[in-house]
Amino acid sequence: MARDIPGIIGSLIFIAVGLLALYYSRDFTPLGSVFPRTIAGAMILLSVVYIAVAWLRPKAPASHQPGSVWRRVALVVIMVAWALLLDRLGFLTTSVICFAALLVISNYDRWTPAMAVAYVATAAVVLGGLYSIFRFLLKVPLPPGILI
Repeated sequence: MARDIPGIIGSLIFIAVGLLALYYSRDFTPLGSVFPRTIAGAMILLSVVYIAVAWLRPKAPASHQPGSVWRRVALVVIMVAWALLLDRLGFLTTSVICFAALLVISNYDRWTPAMAVAYVATAAVVLGGLYSIFRFLLKVPLPPGILI
């Protein structure tokens, strides 16, 4: 049984970044500090949870399988497109397009009607939830677009 040492180190780095975000957000306005403090708190909490799980429940070594280069390149291209199109198309429109593209490149299995319905429902919940959290809870001004 082996512990995920790289994952633990990465979690420690995320804890440090979260602490730095908390430190530097102390000078922000109360409204301006909501988003960075929320994200920093989540990063710290989830990193601590991961370290605890990785330390207490080591896993058997997994067999390494080579990844797909074109999928990795496509991931980078989609994420860059997401960032570049955000102002032009708006948060929701860009997110729907790029989320769908990510689903297409990340699915290794055959597409079935049931899987497509499940993916569409999941995408609606995830994107709707993120939009609601950013817009209404964290008060982040999102770029308007075609859908909203």
